[in-house]
Amino acid sequence: MLLALAGATLAATAACEIEKVEIPRPERLVALHGVLSASAPSQVVLLERTRNGSVDVRAPSFELESPLGSDSGIAENGAIVTMTTPSGATLVAREDNTIVLGAAGGGVYRFDLPGTALERSGTYRLSVLTRAGEKLAAATTVPGGAAALVAEPRTFDRATDELIVEWPTTPGARSYFVRVETPYGPRAFFTNETRVRLSGDLRNADLDALPHVFIPGFPQTVTVSAVDSNYYDWFRTHNDALSGAGLINRVSGGLGVFGSLVRLRLLDLNVVAPQAEPVAGSFRVIGTPEEVSSTPYLALELYMESAASRRDQSDALSGRATRRKSIFDTGCSFCGVLGSMQDGRVELNFLTGWSARDTMETFTGELRGDTLVGSYRFAGGVARFVKQR
Repeated sequence: MLLALAGATLAATAACEIEKVEIPRPERLVALHGVLSASAPSQVVLLERTRNGSVDVRAPSFELESPLGSDSGIAENGAIVTMTTPSGATLVAREDNTIVLGAAGGGVYRFDLPGTALERSGTYRLSVLTRAGEKLAAATTVPGGAAALVAEPRTFDRATDELIVEWPTTPGARSYFVRVETPYGPRAFFTNETRVRLSGDLRNADLDALPHVFIPGFPQTVTVSAVDSNYYDWFRTHNDALSGAGLINRVSGGLGVFGSLVRLRLLDLNVVAPQAEPVAGSFRVIGTPEEVSSTPYLALELYMESAASRRDQSDALSGRATRRKSIFDTGCSFCGVLGSMQDGRVELNFLTGWSARDTMETFTGELRGDTLVGSYRFAGGVARFVKQR
């Protein structure tokens, strides 16, 4: 009886085992991304291979000089990339990593064509021939309009101001693309109107945490661009995670987008807010001559970015810092600061620039009256910042 029961159990176990089926890897397609810009010093096309699991991709930090290699992309090297202008001239792109031996920029193909030379309402035709013999083709018609080349500076008080941006109707524009740069990532959307109103308490619906769009203490760029149909259709559609369908692709022989845009408005905002809280205001480092000469940051401009909704949560802080620089230091002189405070305990993250993803140093301490007292995680030592106003 026991033997029969054991045999039945083994048979049932074998019957329930899921059959293992090897799924063949999909074809590695050539993906193309190129947008002609009327305000760019040159025109760039990115070429890479879609992922199918055959290449082990490891992602270091993103670098603008090597956008594919530093962002987990599989660069397509050694292709012949040409573009025919509306007047019939043929331009040949050079891959960035071939211009300077050993330099970064694999898969980045650059045309020596400044945006000021782009013909409005003219059609540009792109052709790609890979080393494997694959052929890609695409075309775009550049919208009209005068390109904004010089930024309009403006101080924006998040608590009281609203940002109203207007622009002229542009011939050939399929839509208008509005983009606000933030330390957490851009807030971007399309509109068919020629006017937008952005309130100071606007939230970023493009990010899960819904942070504020405008962050006090940060410089933030706002752009409005007229875009062609290729750009509009590609970026308004999304790739379905299961079926892969959904993207509107107009690249023959591959996948991607070849579009064009004309930047119509360019605003540089200096975002501020009232500084009524004890932790908000201008702070300057104090201490012994040795402490002052060794501190990596000389001054702070802090704001209460968001007050906590509950007592067991931290208030969010934001602002900027004045950084000590050496002779050969090419980093920022004024850098972004994001932090928090709870029950007088303060933590400040000093950014490499203005992106929340890049932290250079961290300060932890407490607010004692009008003085911040604490230490740095990496530099060490005691740091004291006294409030000036």
